[in-house]
Amino acid sequence: MITNKDIRLSVFFPAYHDEKNIDKVVHKAVEVLEDLNLKDYEITIIEDGSPDKTAEVADNLAARYPKVRVVHHEKNKGYGATLWEGFTTAGFEYVFYTDGDNQFDLDELRKFVALIPFSDMVIGYRKKKQYSKYRKLTSFVYNFVLRLVFDTDYIDIDCAFKIIKTELFRQINVKTKDAFIDAEIMIRARLLGYTFTEVGVRHLPRVDGVSTAARPSIIFRTIREIIGLKKEIKKELHDRRNK
Repeated sequence: MITNKDIRLSVFFPAYHDEKNIDKVVHKAVEVLEDLNLKDYEITIIEDGSPDKTAEVADNLAARYPKVRVVHHEKNKGYGATLWEGFTTAGFEYVFYTDGDNQFDLDELRKFVALIPFSDMVIGYRKKKQYSKYRKLTSFVYNFVLRLVFDTDYIDIDCAFKIIKTELFRQINVKTKDAFIDAEIMIRARLLGYTFTEVGVRHLPRVDGVSTAARPSIIFRTIREIIGLKKEIKKELHDRRNK
Protein backbone atom coordinates (compact mmCIF):
# COMPACT_ATOMS: atom_id res chain seq x y z
CA MET A 1 0.00 0.00 0.00
CA ILE A 2 1.27 3.44 -0.92
CA THR A 3 1.80 5.73 2.07
CA ASN A 4 2.44 9.47 2.22
CA LYS A 5 6.16 8.81 2.55
CA ASP A 6 6.07 7.14 -0.90
CA ILE A 7 4.37 10.06 -2.63
CA ARG A 8 6.08 12.83 -4.57
CA LEU A 9 3.59 15.52 -5.53
CA SER A 10 3.91 18.37 -8.00
CA VAL A 11 1.57 21.25 -7.19
CA PHE A 12 0.86 24.19 -9.44
CA PHE A 13 -1.35 27.25 -9.35
CA PRO A 14 -2.31 29.22 -12.47
CA ALA A 15 -2.47 32.84 -11.39
CA TYR A 16 -3.92 35.81 -13.25
CA HIS A 17 -5.04 39.02 -11.60
CA ASP A 18 -4.51 37.33 -8.21
CA GLU A 19 -2.23 39.70 -6.30
CA LYS A 20 -4.55 39.52 -3.26
CA ASN A 21 -5.18 35.78 -3.55
CA ILE A 22 -2.01 33.89 -4.47
CA ASP A 23 -0.27 34.73 -1.19
CA LYS A 24 -3.05 33.07 0.82
CA VAL A 25 -3.15 30.05 -1.50
CA VAL A 26 0.59 29.36 -1.35
CA HIS A 27 0.94 29.90 2.41
CA LYS A 28 -1.85 27.39 3.02
CA ALA A 29 -0.47 24.92 0.49
CA VAL A 30 2.97 24.93 2.13
CA GLU A 31 1.40 24.43 5.56
CA VAL A 32 -0.67 21.46 4.39
CA LEU A 33 2.09 19.83 2.31
CA GLU A 34 4.62 20.08 5.13
CA ASP A 35 2.12 18.52 7.51
CA LEU A 36 1.44 15.61 5.13
CA ASN A 37 5.05 14.37 5.42
CA LEU A 38 5.32 13.42 1.75
CA LYS A 39 8.46 11.97 0.22
CA ASP A 40 8.83 15.24 -1.66
CA TYR A 41 6.80 18.03 -3.19
CA GLU A 42 7.23 21.08 -5.40
CA ILE A 43 5.02 24.14 -5.92
CA THR A 44 4.93 26.14 -9.13
CA ILE A 45 3.09 29.42 -9.57
CA ILE A 46 2.40 30.02 -13.26
CA GLU A 47 1.91 33.76 -13.47
CA ASP A 48 0.06 34.42 -16.71
CA GLY A 49 1.07 37.96 -17.59
CA SER A 50 -1.09 39.65 -14.97
CA PRO A 51 -1.54 43.43 -15.25
CA ASP A 52 -1.52 43.82 -11.46
CA LYS A 53 1.16 42.89 -8.88
CA THR A 54 0.61 39.11 -9.02
CA ALA A 55 4.12 38.60 -10.43
CA GLU A 56 5.73 40.59 -7.62
CA VAL A 57 3.80 38.73 -4.92
CA ALA A 58 4.67 35.39 -6.52
CA ASP A 59 8.39 36.24 -6.60
CA ASN A 60 8.27 37.15 -2.91
CA LEU A 61 6.71 33.76 -2.14
CA ALA A 62 9.46 31.96 -4.09
CA ALA A 63 12.08 33.90 -2.13
CA ARG A 64 10.46 32.86 1.14
CA TYR A 65 9.82 29.17 0.42
CA PRO A 66 12.59 26.96 -1.06
CA LYS A 67 10.14 24.56 -2.72
CA VAL A 68 8.20 27.32 -4.50
CA ARG A 69 9.17 28.56 -7.95
CA VAL A 70 7.54 30.98 -10.36
CA VAL A 71 7.07 30.77 -14.12
CA HIS A 72 6.33 34.15 -15.68
CA HIS A 73 4.51 34.71 -18.95
CA GLU A 74 5.43 38.00 -20.58
CA LYS A 75 2.04 38.03 -22.28
CA ASN A 76 -1.21 36.44 -21.18
CA LYS A 77 -1.47 32.98 -22.76
CA GLY A 78 -4.85 32.08 -21.32
CA TYR A 79 -6.11 29.59 -18.79
CA GLY A 80 -5.92 26.48 -20.94
CA ALA A 81 -2.34 27.02 -22.08
CA THR A 82 -1.33 27.72 -18.48
CA LEU A 83 -2.92 24.49 -17.27
CA TRP A 84 -1.25 22.43 -19.98
CA GLU A 85 2.12 23.93 -19.08
CA GLY A 86 1.61 23.04 -15.43
CA PHE A 87 0.60 19.46 -16.19
CA THR A 88 3.34 18.74 -18.72
CA THR A 89 6.21 20.28 -16.71
CA ALA A 90 5.36 18.56 -13.42
CA GLY A 91 8.44 16.79 -12.15
CA PHE A 92 6.90 14.15 -9.88
CA GLU A 93 4.63 11.13 -10.28
CA TYR A 94 1.46 12.93 -9.24
CA VAL A 95 0.32 16.44 -10.04
CA PHE A 96 -2.22 18.54 -8.15
CA TYR A 97 -3.63 21.84 -9.24
CA THR A 98 -6.11 24.40 -8.12
CA ASP A 99 -6.57 27.98 -9.21
CA GLY A 100 -4.73 30.87 -7.63
CA ASP A 101 -7.96 32.72 -6.86
CA ASN A 102 -8.43 31.24 -3.36
CA GLN A 103 -11.85 29.68 -4.10
CA PHE A 104 -10.99 26.31 -2.56
CA ASP A 105 -9.92 25.27 0.93
CA LEU A 106 -6.44 23.73 0.61
CA ASP A 107 -7.05 21.73 3.79
CA GLU A 108 -9.14 19.44 1.57
CA LEU A 109 -5.93 18.36 -0.15
CA ARG A 110 -5.30 16.08 2.84
CA LYS A 111 -8.17 13.75 1.97
CA PHE A 112 -7.22 13.82 -1.72
CA VAL A 113 -3.69 12.63 -0.93
CA ALA A 114 -5.16 9.88 1.30
CA LEU A 115 -7.08 8.56 -1.75
CA ILE A 116 -4.08 8.42 -4.12
CA PRO A 117 -3.50 4.65 -3.57
CA PHE A 118 -6.98 3.76 -4.78
CA SER A 119 -7.24 5.30 -8.25
CA ASP A 120 -5.35 7.09 -11.02
CA MET A 121 -7.10 10.40 -10.43
CA VAL A 122 -8.74 12.06 -7.45
CA ILE A 123 -11.08 14.73 -8.75
CA GLY A 124 -13.19 17.23 -6.89
CA TYR A 125 -16.71 18.37 -7.40
CA ARG A 126 -18.06 21.58 -5.93
CA LYS A 127 -20.74 20.72 -3.39
CA LYS A 128 -22.23 24.22 -3.63
CA LYS A 129 -20.98 26.49 -6.38
CA GLN A 130 -20.41 30.07 -5.26
CA TYR A 131 -21.38 31.63 -8.55
CA SER A 132 -24.00 33.95 -9.97
CA LYS A 133 -27.20 32.34 -11.26
CA TYR A 134 -25.88 32.80 -14.81
CA ARG A 135 -22.63 30.97 -14.03
CA LYS A 136 -24.52 28.18 -12.27
CA LEU A 137 -26.75 27.77 -15.32
CA THR A 138 -23.87 27.67 -17.80
CA SER A 139 -22.00 25.19 -15.59
CA PHE A 140 -25.05 22.91 -15.35
CA VAL A 141 -25.65 23.00 -19.11
CA TYR A 142 -21.95 22.42 -19.82
CA ASN A 143 -21.74 19.30 -17.64
CA PHE A 144 -25.04 17.99 -19.03
CA VAL A 145 -23.90 18.43 -22.65
CA LEU A 146 -20.56 16.71 -22.01
CA ARG A 147 -22.26 13.74 -20.34
CA LEU A 148 -24.63 13.48 -23.29
CA VAL A 149 -22.05 13.90 -26.07
CA PHE A 150 -19.13 11.92 -24.59
CA ASP A 151 -20.96 9.50 -22.29
CA THR A 152 -18.95 10.68 -19.31
CA ASP A 153 -20.12 10.32 -15.74
CA TYR A 154 -18.04 12.98 -13.99
CA ILE A 155 -20.11 15.04 -11.58
CA ASP A 156 -18.27 18.33 -12.12
CA ILE A 157 -15.77 17.90 -14.93
CA ASP A 158 -14.35 21.43 -14.73
CA CYS A 159 -13.75 21.57 -10.99
CA ALA A 160 -10.27 23.02 -10.49
CA PHE A 161 -9.21 20.70 -7.69
CA LYS A 162 -7.62 17.48 -8.93
CA ILE A 163 -4.74 15.05 -8.44
CA ILE A 164 -3.72 13.14 -11.57
CA LYS A 165 -0.93 10.70 -12.41
CA THR A 166 1.53 12.68 -14.50
CA GLU A 167 2.05 9.72 -16.84
CA LEU A 168 -1.30 10.63 -18.42
CA PHE A 169 0.25 13.74 -19.97
CA ARG A 170 2.86 11.64 -21.75
CA GLN A 171 0.08 9.66 -23.41
CA ILE A 172 -2.25 12.40 -24.61
CA ASN A 173 -1.96 15.56 -26.62
CA VAL A 174 -4.86 17.94 -26.23
CA LYS A 175 -5.89 20.13 -29.13
CA THR A 176 -7.41 22.99 -27.16
CA LYS A 177 -5.39 25.41 -25.11
CA ASP A 178 -8.53 27.26 -24.03
CA ALA A 179 -11.23 26.83 -21.38
CA PHE A 180 -12.20 23.40 -22.73
CA ILE A 181 -8.83 21.89 -21.80
CA ASP A 182 -9.84 20.50 -18.40
CA ALA A 183 -12.79 18.64 -19.91
CA GLU A 184 -10.73 17.34 -22.83
CA ILE A 185 -8.13 15.92 -20.43
CA MET A 186 -10.82 14.17 -18.39
CA ILE A 187 -12.51 12.76 -21.51
CA ARG A 188 -9.21 11.44 -22.89
CA ALA A 189 -8.30 9.95 -19.51
CA ARG A 190 -11.58 8.05 -19.48
CA LEU A 191 -10.95 6.70 -22.99
CA LEU A 192 -7.58 5.40 -21.77
CA GLY A 193 -9.26 3.61 -18.88
CA TYR A 194 -7.95 5.82 -16.09
CA THR A 195 -9.76 5.16 -12.83
CA PHE A 196 -10.99 8.01 -10.67
CA THR A 197 -12.40 8.82 -7.27
CA GLU A 198 -14.66 11.84 -6.88
CA VAL A 199 -14.67 13.90 -3.70
CA GLY A 200 -16.97 16.77 -2.77
CA VAL A 201 -15.14 20.00 -1.96
CA ARG A 202 -16.23 23.31 -0.51
CA HIS A 203 -16.30 26.13 -3.05
CA LEU A 204 -15.59 29.61 -1.70
CA PRO A 205 -16.81 32.95 -3.05
CA ARG A 206 -14.26 34.92 -5.03
CA VAL A 207 -13.42 37.93 -2.89
CA ASP A 208 -10.65 39.54 -4.95
CA GLY A 209 -9.43 39.52 -8.52
CA VAL A 210 -11.19 39.17 -11.86
CA SER A 211 -12.82 36.09 -13.37
CA THR A 212 -12.67 35.66 -17.15
CA ALA A 213 -14.85 32.55 -17.34
CA ALA A 214 -18.26 32.21 -19.03
CA ARG A 215 -17.78 35.07 -21.47
CA PRO A 216 -19.89 34.58 -24.63
CA SER A 217 -16.75 34.38 -26.81
CA ILE A 218 -15.36 31.58 -24.63
CA ILE A 219 -18.68 29.73 -24.70
CA PHE A 220 -18.81 29.82 -28.52
CA ARG A 221 -15.19 28.62 -28.81
CA THR A 222 -15.97 25.80 -26.40
CA ILE A 223 -18.95 24.69 -28.48
CA ARG A 224 -16.70 24.46 -31.56
CA GLU A 225 -14.12 22.50 -29.58
CA ILE A 226 -16.73 20.03 -28.28
CA ILE A 227 -17.85 19.36 -31.86
CA GLY A 228 -14.24 19.02 -33.03
CA LEU A 229 -13.28 16.61 -30.24
CA LYS A 230 -16.35 14.45 -30.87
CA LYS A 231 -15.39 14.09 -34.53
CA GLU A 232 -11.77 13.34 -33.64
CA ILE A 233 -12.67 10.66 -31.09
CA LYS A 234 -15.15 9.08 -33.50
CA LYS A 235 -12.39 8.86 -36.12
CA GLU A 236 -9.87 7.46 -33.61
CA LEU A 237 -12.31 4.71 -32.54
CA HIS A 238 -13.12 3.91 -36.17
CA ASP A 239 -9.41 3.62 -37.03
CA ARG A 240 -8.81 1.29 -34.04
CA ARG A 241 -11.63 -1.02 -35.05
CA ASN A 242 -10.32 -1.24 -38.61
CA LYS A 243 -6.70 -2.01 -37.77
